[in-house]
Amino acid sequence: MKLQRQLIIYFGVTAINAILSFVITTLLTHEIAPQDYGRIYLYSAFLNFMTPFITAGILAPLSVEFFKRSHDSYSRYFTNAQLIPVLSLCIFTVLCFLFQNPLAHFLKVKHYWIWVLPLTAWCIMIYETTQMLTRNNNKPWQFAFFAVGKTGLEMLLTILFVLAIHWSWQGRLLSAATAPLLLAIVSIWLYRRWRLIEKQIDWKLVKQILIISSPFIFERLGVFIMNSSGQYFIDNMVVDGTAEVGLYSLGNTIAQILFLVVLSMNYAYQPHLFKKLSDGLKNRLHKTTIWYVMAVAAAAGLLVIGIPVLFRYFFGAKYAGAEKYALLLVIGCFMWGVYNAFQAYLIYIHKKGLILSLAIVGMFVSMLTNYFLVKKYGTVGAAYSSILTYTLMAVSCFLMVQKYFIKKKG
Repeated sequence: MKLQRQLIIYFGVTAINAILSFVITTLLTHEIAPQDYGRIYLYSAFLNFMTPFITAGILAPLSVEFFKRSHDSYSRYFTNAQLIPVLSLCIFTVLCFLFQNPLAHFLKVKHYWIWVLPLTAWCIMIYETTQMLTRNNNKPWQFAFFAVGKTGLEMLLTILFVLAIHWSWQGRLLSAATAPLLLAIVSIWLYRRWRLIEKQIDWKLVKQILIISSPFIFERLGVFIMNSSGQYFIDNMVVDGTAEVGLYSLGNTIAQILFLVVLSMNYAYQPHLFKKLSDGLKNRLHKTTIWYVMAVAAAAGLLVIGIPVLFRYFFGAKYAGAEKYALLLVIGCFMWGVYNAFQAYLIYIHKKGLILSLAIVGMFVSMLTNYFLVKKYGTVGAAYSSILTYTLMAVSCFLMVQKYFIKKKG
């Protein structure tokens, strides 16, 4: 299928997901208080923190190796790679039981929500793996089923648990855990149908995959810290912190619309770029990268224009204070999109050391700027931190890619 048609389908999926997510968010702002919205986000953010450790960073090498191996070789690679998250799931399940009391107090939830954290993270990983396989196989309609299916299930379950049964914030957490579980079951069935699961385990290969994938643990951890650590600073350093987390998180949810746009473009952009690089592209950036950045900029501009309309007509009045955070966070998300455009080149050439370095620098800068800016400016300081951190990441990543892909004159 041609790149243009794939982009249309992926953008269509993004549009539908954005609409469904918007419906969920709108419902929540009219049904629950900002403090409970903040509680939802603190829990969801911690789930995002755990997910890189469960996945062990295998998604990136799985995507790259898909284009380099025969089906039989890839099935062997896929099976051995999946063993790593299974072992991580077992380890973190034990840890969650051992530390359930402090974690429950920290996240302001009951103990049973701590118990299901590792399983939910693993199900999300399985679901994301299936998305990767469908797009690499040029099966955008299958991808659309999984992408829209997850968001659609979450919306229906949220309506059931929050609006019908009135389980408030716990109903939202339950819907967010149930949808990935159901899709993970379907995914495992598909893996067997696609002949991706083998019976033999090669521990030497498992070790090799772990070495390759481990830097992506810190890369995804870096994304969590840069995107979500601000909420924990707000919760502990700002008056009425949990309610402020709720407002800031609504602003972040709106900015995530741009995040969804970037992801939808990645589904076509990365496989297309990897293919061009494998064909021998050298000494320059591919033109698709320029179009990618321009598209992210256009989407960010449209979102900035639309934010005042959203707050005037759709969200509950008690969330009006989130508008200023949404506008600033869109700028930060745009810079993340620029970083993401150039990071694809480093992923292809397996520059795990550079990716790890960028992640560590990003985490350090995010934590440092969040501490000082939230302390000085309050909640808005976390948004300033996001802009500064992602700008530094984007510029640094471009300079690294320039070293390997842009031929110097003379």
